[in-house]
Amino acid sequence: MTFVDQLPYVLLMIFSVLVSGGSAVRVYRLRRKVARAKSFIMMAICAAAWMLLTSLSILISNLAWKQVLWALIPFAILNALIGLFFFSLEFSLRLSKVPKVVLLPTVTLVVVMAALSATNPFHHLAWTIVEVNGSMTQVQGIFYQVQLAFAYLLGLASLVLLIRAFMRSTGILRRQTVLLLIGILIPMVVSAATDFLGWDPLPYFDEAAFSIVFTIVLFGWATIQFNAFYLLPVASDAIIKSMQEGILVTDVEGRILFSNPAAKQFLGKKDAQLNDLPVAQVLADWLPEAHQAWNEGKEDVQLVQGQEKAKYIRLTTSRLADNAGESIGSVLTLYNNTDQKNYEMRLNDMAIRDPLTGCYNRRYFFEIALAYYNQTLRSHKPLSLMMLDIDQFKQINDTYGHVKGDQVLQRLAALCKSLVRTQDIFSRYGGEEFILAMPDTSLKGALLVAERLRGAIEVMEEGLEGISVTASFGVAETTGDAKVSLDLLINRVDQALYSSKHAGRNRVTAWMGD
Repeated sequence: MTFVDQLPYVLLMIFSVLVSGGSAVRVYRLRRKVARAKSFIMMAICAAAWMLLTSLSILISNLAWKQVLWALIPFAILNALIGLFFFSLEFSLRLSKVPKVVLLPTVTLVVVMAALSATNPFHHLAWTIVEVNGSMTQVQGIFYQVQLAFAYLLGLASLVLLIRAFMRSTGILRRQTVLLLIGILIPMVVSAATDFLGWDPLPYFDEAAFSIVFTIVLFGWATIQFNAFYLLPVASDAIIKSMQEGILVTDVEGRILFSNPAAKQFLGKKDAQLNDLPVAQVLADWLPEAHQAWNEGKEDVQLVQGQEKAKYIRLTTSRLADNAGESIGSVLTLYNNTDQKNYEMRLNDMAIRDPLTGCYNRRYFFEIALAYYNQTLRSHKPLSLMMLDIDQFKQINDTYGHVKGDQVLQRLAALCKSLVRTQDIFSRYGGEEFILAMPDTSLKGALLVAERLRGAIEVMEEGLEGISVTASFGVAETTGDAKVSLDLLINRVDQALYSSKHAGRNRVTAWMGD
């Protein structure tokens, strides 16, 4: 063929080179925002090299230069197909990068094949030069068959991986996978037709090299068009990066596509430790409760990090959807609301505690005691109440002053709280009176508790500077008799306390009936 005859084919191949190269540049510029960018760029660049080298081999007539090109073309082909295989592997298995167990043998094999092609003049395993009708031409050798088999193996492996991804995908992921399948089938069908069926519609033209441009276009479309974080407006970048809230944006597969500085600080990570990683893995490494919330699909959860100086972090998840309403990813927000939670807890504590003694107040006592009482009605397990009153407290105030009187109340409250169970509700009932609700405690057990408290108060000396303090106690029990209301039970405790006072103080009396 003359140069004029070859020119249309060469121009077509150059156009394909520009398309593939342009696709590689486009994805490279968006490499931080699209998944599997490295594999795609490798495939597109090597495909462009394949087509460019093929075009040059058509145009150049010098045999020595043709042999150089023939040595380079298989290297470009194999690397393009390896890029295709890596892309399919990462896509199908949802990997952030190719595992070393696959990467190292593949690279080694390509290096060996490249070396054999480069040294062909010494062994002629790849091709030999023969004269046909007065012109020198290339005849493929045994090594060419090995390369061809390896190329088809890579293509078939990629096809199987994408079929697997198609079977496991739904919605937008399935549409994305369909584009990838079409993209890989086109060059495979063309290559099979030319290699095994002798199909050659364009003489002196590499149909297989040209067909891969369709793969590049379709893969590029699937990579960019369906990438979730490509929807991030550039204008929002500065706002998001300056936010105190941590922001993570994931694609539909749950891979992190973007994280602002606050998110990295929350998670204790850097860019390289977050980009393209599964968000589930990152959350699991950070806080198991966050990982559990993500797996359970919770959209708003309060997390606690640490124990002694607990940090409260609110994790919210918002699903992103396209115009058709299909999920395309998620936005996770991490907000440090420790100050707010501490403030809320302080407010709550102030609402339920007596400001002088620090024990529960009367309102909170009735709230919890009523719950215990209702539980007793259902289970018929005993509920006991105990009331104590400081003996001759007015005399303490008159003798030592109200400041010392307050110290007595504080010291007695602290002592009693330290001697009762966590489920018992010890409250200031009014003045120098205190009341204790003891669930699942019989009258006999309540009497033992009251006696223990009475004895401890009697010998209480720390910080009181010789002030003698005693207290009188009243105890009553109910086992779920509906006729005995909570008010009636408290009245019985009060009567028992009055009996202790009347009998000489500093003693414990149980209500034994009218």
